[in-house]
Amino acid sequence: MKERDLRDGELYEYRYHYKSNRSTMWFYCILALIVAAALSFRIYWTNTFGGVLVDGESMYATLTTGDELVMKYNAKPERGDVIVLDVRKYNFPEKTEFLIKRLIATEGDAVKCEHSQVYIRYAGTDEFVKLYEPYAYYAYDYGFALYEVGEGEIFFLGDNRTNSKDSRYKEGDSHFSDRLYKATDVYGVVPDWAIKYKAFLKYLPGMRVKYS
Repeated sequence: MKERDLRDGELYEYRYHYKSNRSTMWFYCILALIVAAALSFRIYWTNTFGGVLVDGESMYATLTTGDELVMKYNAKPERGDVIVLDVRKYNFPEKTEFLIKRLIATEGDAVKCEHSQVYIRYAGTDEFVKLYEPYAYYAYDYGFALYEVGEGEIFFLGDNRTNSKDSRYKEGDSHFSDRLYKATDVYGVVPDWAIKYKAFLKYLPGMRVKYS
């Protein structure tokens, strides 16, 4: 009887240590998977998205100074998107390096504004149509001349139409005096969700890069 109790005790101890070691092994496996997933997410995030710190009021009331956002690198912008432009190569006297604006028109389009209403003639069409812009802000009535967007060009505006340096060079409201910006100047696109949830994005990785 005692001999059998001893065997039972040894078997019990073996099974106990086996289960304990197996639990420990599973714990470290799960921990390793969590760490690997977190590292993979960070690598993906920092290679795909960049931080945006708004400095200026040209996108008021959508964005204002101090807002933190993210932009997606190498994304193809569409009309109505908020875009970040890299203008460092132009060496503007104001030392402006980046712009954040709203894309209005692309190659082949034509755009004009009368009494604060923007009209656009889309590429391949003949008629101008009103552009619906619930995001546009203006302190007084404004307008601008006809712009025809050429090959490889874009036309963009700040949401704050009466306080923005953008594509309106004919009115003196651009860093350029005689031409539009190029589509290749687009550095990134700010997703709609990044604007909607901007209050939470400062806690995500890669959020300490400044654009203005």
